[in-house]
Amino acid sequence: MGVLIAILFGVAILLLILSFGKTKKAKTHIEQQLEQVTLSVGKEVNDMQDRIRAIELDAAITAQQSGALEVDSPERKVLRDMIDMNKRGYSYESISARMKEFTPEEVEQILAPYEGKRQDERGMVAQ
Repeated sequence: MGVLIAILFGVAILLLILSFGKTKKAKTHIEQQLEQVTLSVGKEVNDMQDRIRAIELDAAITAQQSGALEVDSPERKVLRDMIDMNKRGYSYESISARMKEFTPEEVEQILAPYEGKRQDERGMVAQ
C-alpha cells in the first residue's frame, strides 16, 4: 500500500512539472503573438500618420496655389465650426448666437454654398 501511494505521489509530481512546462510554453506563445500584434498596430499607426501628413501638405499646397484660405487660418476654423453646426441641425439663429459676431442672415449667406441635403446627426445614427 505504501509503495502504491509513493508511485501515485511521484506521478502527481511529474504531472505537476509537465503542466508547468506546458503553461510556460503557452505563455511564451501568447507573449509572442501580443508582441506581433503590437508591432503591426504600431506600423499601421505610423503609416496613417504619414498619410495624414501627406494630405495636410497637399491641402496646404492646393490652398496656396488656389489662393484659398490657409488650413489653419482663423476664418477657416470659424467656417468649419459653422458648417459642422449646420450639418448637426443647428438653426441659423443658434449658430449666430454661438458665433456672436454674425447675424442669422450673415450665417445663412455664409452657409448657402455648403447647403446640401441636410440630415440630422441623430437621424443618421438611427438609420
